Amino acid sequence: MLCLSTLLYAALIPAGIYAFSVVYPYLPVFSYSHVSDLDNTIKKFEGEFVDEKSAKDAASDKRREQYTKTTSTFYNLITDFYEYGWGHSFHFAPRYEGEDFHASIRRYEHYVASQLGIKTPWNALPTDEEKMPRVLDVGCGIGGPMRTVAKFFKYRVRITGVNITAEHIVRAKRYNAREGVKNCDFIQGDFNKIPVDDATFDAIYDFEATLHSTDTLTTFKELYRVLKPGGRIVSAQYTLLDAYDEKNEEHVDIIRRVDNTNGCYCAGRKTAVTTKALKDAGFKILSYEDVFSKEAGSDIKFSEVFEGMRGGRFTGTKFGLMVTYAFCYIGETLRILPRGTAEVQSMLMGAAESFKQAGREKILTPGMLYVLEKPKA
Repeated sequence: MLCLSTLLYAALIPAGIYAFSVVYPYLPVFSYSHVSDLDNTIKKFEGEFVDEKSAKDAASDKRREQYTKTTSTFYNLITDFYEYGWGHSFHFAPRYEGEDFHASIRRYEHYVASQLGIKTPWNALPTDEEKMPRVLDVGCGIGGPMRTVAKFFKYRVRITGVNITAEHIVRAKRYNAREGVKNCDFIQGDFNKIPVDDATFDAIYDFEATLHSTDTLTTFKELYRVLKPGGRIVSAQYTLLDAYDEKNEEHVDIIRRVDNTNGCYCAGRKTAVTTKALKDAGFKILSYEDVFSKEAGSDIKFSEVFEGMRGGRFTGTKFGLMVTYAFCYIGETLRILPRGTAEVQSMLMGAAESFKQAGREKILTPGMLYVLEKPKA
C-alpha cells in the first residue's frame, strides 16, 4: 500500500505543473523594471505602514504630509500584481449571478459613462478633437476605464487622465496604442493640484481613485474647479457603512488594515462625512447609492472576489493567492524574479483578508456611487 507521503508528492506534482502553467504567461509582468530596489522599497513601506498594530495608521501626520509619495510608492509596488490578478481596471464592480468578473467590470464602466451627462446619440458628437467634450479620468491608472469609456463614446470625447504614478502613464500609453485608442492624453501629477484652467472639463469620473486623498474636501473642491458649470462627475467612493462601530476594536482594526495595505484613508470616512464634503465643495448631488447592495441589484458582495471561485477570480481564492506566493518565492530563489516580489504578494494577501473581513462585517463599501453636478451660475 502506498504511504501517505507518496500520495501527497504524487498530488503535488500535477498541482505544481498547473500552478506554473497559470502564472508563467505573466512572468514578464513581474519584471519590476520600474523599481530600482524592490526589496528595500517594500520593506520600508511595510515597516512604516503595514506590519503590526504598532505601525503608523493612515491618519499619521507623516503619512499625510507625504501622501503623493506614499500613493506612488504603493502603486509602483503592486501594479504588476494588479495586472496579473485583476486586469487593466483597478477597481471593484457589482456583479450579477452568472456574470464573469471582467464582464462586470466593463458593464460598470459603461454604466458610469452613461451617467456623465454627455449627449446622445453619439453620432451627433463632433469628430473634430478640438470640439469634442472633454472628460477627466481621476487617477487613471494604466488606462482600463479610459479605454472602455473612449470606446463607449466611439472616440468622440477627449479624455485626459491624471495620475501620480509615472509608470502607470507609461503603461496606459502603451496599451492605448496597442488597442488603437484615440483622443486621450495624460497629466502626471496630484489630483489636488491639476494644472488646467477653471471649467476645463465637461465631465469627470473617478473609479475609487480619491480613496487615496488625505483631505477629501480639498480634492472635491479641485474637481469642482476644473468642471464646467452644468457638468457632471460620477465618483465611486469608499465609505464606512452604518454597521461600522468606531467603539468596536475589531472594526477599527479591520479598517486600519484596509488603509495600510491599500494605501488609502477610509478611517472616519462614513457615508455622511463624504456626502457633506461633496456638498461643501459646491456639488449638487443628483443621486448616490451603494452599488454593491442587494437593493442596487448586486448579487455578489464585493469581498467575494477574495472568498472563492464564486468571486470569479482564481487568483483571488485562498488557493490562488497561495499559488501566486509560492511561484514568487520559487522565482526569487531561482533569481527569475527580483528579491521582494514574494513580500509584495504577502502584503496583498493581507489586503485581501482585510477586505474579506470588512465585507463579512458589512462595514465598508468600495462603491458608494455619487452622480454629481456643478450648478450653473
